[in-house]
Amino acid sequence: MSAPLIEHIGILVPDLEAAIERWTAVTGYTFSPIARYRTQNYQDRVDPCPHFHDARISFSLEGPPRIELMEVTGEGTHGPEQIGVHHFGFPGTADPEGRMEELAAIGVADDGKALTDDGRILLWFTDKGALDGTRLEYVSPLPGPTVADDGSALWVDPATGRNSLWGPPKR
Repeated sequence: MSAPLIEHIGILVPDLEAAIERWTAVTGYTFSPIARYRTQNYQDRVDPCPHFHDARISFSLEGPPRIELMEVTGEGTHGPEQIGVHHFGFPGTADPEGRMEELAAIGVADDGKALTDDGRILLWFTDKGALDGTRLEYVSPLPGPTVADDGSALWVDPATGRNSLWGPPKR
């Protein structure tokens, strides 16, 4: 397997607007408008049954690796006790189920995944205990359930079929 590069580093924060302001002041980075990764089919160890998950997020323009700021939501993988470095992200994982099996075979369990309505993996997190307190996030190439902060649809890039937090390219 060739080693994929880390595309983003997820940081879990208690207040997203305050974090964007603070991270912008400290790094000089530009952050996207706030969006929501919203799914009815999230599972983790705290609640292994598919349930609603609504994570507010913002990504830096600068990178890779980009910085993803995520606001605390609920309990489990995104609960308040998880504040800080949350994960290293690897989007475009062509076979997330296969990757999960490969890592399970070497003792790296999963803890947290979002599924499509028909049970395919959109994204999944490794158990943070397996990697010294940090998760890895593997994201499939399937379009994710990301919407604007107000719940409206985001612009979709016709070339990739994926939502864009930034909207259409400026001309």
